[in-house]
Amino acid sequence: MASPSPTPKKPAPVLARRSSQTSWPTVIIGVTLLVAAGWFVWQANRKESEVVIVKEVPKQTETPKVEEPEKKPTAVVETKPAATVVTPKMAEAPKVEPEKKPEAVVETKAYAFTGAGLNDPKFFVILADDARLRLKDGKWEEHLARLQKGLLPALAATSSTDGVERHNRLWESRAFALGMNQALFIRRVGPETLRTAAQGGEKLPALLTDLLGRADLLEKFALTLKPEDDAAEALRVWSLLAADDTPAQRGKYDNLQIACALVFDQPLTWSRFDGGAACSADALTRYRYFKTNTEAGRLVGDVRKASPGDLVWVVGATATEEEMTWALANPRLRSLAEWAPSYGMIRYRMDYVTQEKTKLPKPTEGTLKEIFDIGGICMHQAHFAANTARAFGIPAAYVTGDGNRGGHAWFAYQRKDKEWNMNTGRYNDGYACGHTMDPQTRRPIGEFEVQILGDAQRRGDRFAKSQRLQLAAQIFADGGNIEAQHDCLRLAVLAANRCLEAWRAYAACLEAIGPKVKTEEWKNFVLEMRRAFDDWPDMRELADDMEAKHLFPTMAQDEIFLSCKRAYDRLIAEKKRRGEYDRTRYDLIQKAVERESAVLMTDRAKNAEKLANLHRRALEDNADHLPTFRALLEGYYLAVKGDTKMESVFLSEMERVYRRKLGGMAGADVFRLKALAGLLDLIQGYFDKCDDAERARRLRLESEKIQKILDKMKK
Repeated sequence: MASPSPTPKKPAPVLARRSSQTSWPTVIIGVTLLVAAGWFVWQANRKESEVVIVKEVPKQTETPKVEEPEKKPTAVVETKPAATVVTPKMAEAPKVEPEKKPEAVVETKAYAFTGAGLNDPKFFVILADDARLRLKDGKWEEHLARLQKGLLPALAATSSTDGVERHNRLWESRAFALGMNQALFIRRVGPETLRTAAQGGEKLPALLTDLLGRADLLEKFALTLKPEDDAAEALRVWSLLAADDTPAQRGKYDNLQIACALVFDQPLTWSRFDGGAACSADALTRYRYFKTNTEAGRLVGDVRKASPGDLVWVVGATATEEEMTWALANPRLRSLAEWAPSYGMIRYRMDYVTQEKTKLPKPTEGTLKEIFDIGGICMHQAHFAANTARAFGIPAAYVTGDGNRGGHAWFAYQRKDKEWNMNTGRYNDGYACGHTMDPQTRRPIGEFEVQILGDAQRRGDRFAKSQRLQLAAQIFADGGNIEAQHDCLRLAVLAANRCLEAWRAYAACLEAIGPKVKTEEWKNFVLEMRRAFDDWPDMRELADDMEAKHLFPTMAQDEIFLSCKRAYDRLIAEKKRRGEYDRTRYDLIQKAVERESAVLMTDRAKNAEKLANLHRRALEDNADHLPTFRALLEGYYLAVKGDTKMESVFLSEMERVYRRKLGGMAGADVFRLKALAGLLDLIQGYFDKCDDAERARRLRLESEKIQKILDKMKK
């Protein structure tokens, strides 16, 4: 085929009129050179044209339309005429200008989560593949926008008359579930974190590639993730654990991997009670311990079936793998049907408390084996019980609290019915409010935040509906539809009224709406939340805060006072209900008194008598609990400070209640004596502050008398 030339050939007649002396070889060579030159010019322009066109193509394929197949660039190059490419006119340059972005509309086009396509398997594949493309281009914000724009009308089209069931049909679609959870995951983890993660070697991108097509794992990870977690590090750790599985193990330990990732997103270190080097654990070793012992059938708890939220209370054990392996081999522990008896396996060493001289061996390392062999006090018992439970795959917590005999430690563990036993080792006199450390966030939390994890409602379908309604509310919020967000959150608390996260989100939504929310709705919020957590009084604190913030401004001073008084009276009535241990929530009683006192302090002169009566009654009602009595004294003093007359009444009431209800040492054990000595020192300090030196001196003598008794116990 002849090569095309940009130079037109001259007509044959012109050549025929040339003289007979013409050198034909020269002519032939010249024509050949012209043709060759033309061919090279054509090729150069053709390549330039192809470069321009190819630069446009990636933009067309970054985010392809759902309805159309990807267009191939070669077809465009082949059909473009050469003459157009080589034209020297500058006016035609914009036709191939690379800055043009015709595909921008494609990138922001919403995914269609409605109609027949909702259940089309191809749509599910497109969602997964598009998300995986974001690992290359990092356009997570655009992907999230496309998801939200498509999810919003799908959610809005459902019928509100279906109540908590209104989105059920949508969630039956694999594509919808994946879209919702991709949106949740991107929002919780963050686009910048995902862009960084995509560059994380080989293992992390491989994990994300799989994860972006797994709605179940996206949901588990995102809902277990907490604000305190380092999401980037958690994903990196997860990728290491996933890569450790054999082909036969893949998919069996997903929940365990998530739990390990969220616990080991920061270093896990601890110090033993009785010396020895500081200890630490790493994610991979801990993961292999539980995986290996599960495969060997040595564990009691099944780490393959437990939720990630439960498993953080397993993998966060403050014991080395060597210690836990020792526990697995201990025949007494292996024989346990329930874990409560493990606390009593440790012999109590009173010589630790009295500091008396003894020939009994002293600990040097504080390992589980040494505690088992030598014994210890309550903290050793609780540490041993909690960490041997974890070694066997049982969620457990080390709990501490303050009561009438000072500080104490006990432990909690999850029973086979998934509810938590919170009482093993707990004293029966005023230890109803313990605290533990959340192994995922490393922050102290109330023990009832652990216990509510075992609430039966959290394991039912309605709790899952509540969580998904909260996800729908977030989609509406991002789309600016506050009314629909409000409706979803109202349904979320109806679906599972003990889902604290739903109540918090509902409260935040009402506050965002602002003055448009009617007072009646806030009243219902407070009433219904208190009713929902009737057996969880510490969870009612949010309702109390909302009442003070949104209802008190609309109430008269007397109404506010009566509301606070009713809250206090209810707690005191609950105090009379005794079961296997004293369940009185003295910490909440203290808060109720502080609330009521704060209301009266707005006009101290006018309310002086009410203030005195409130604090006098509170001291009388709660003198049987030394930690609360101490706290109430401080509140009483702050209420009267600076008023000489009121200070005098305070000192008299404090001493009167102490003499009537707390004085006397007959039958007191060493723990009670130490607590009384501390209380006397505190009371003496108030007499000093109020310039009553004589009564302060008498109390100091009583404290010294108790200390002499304690000193004799050391001999």
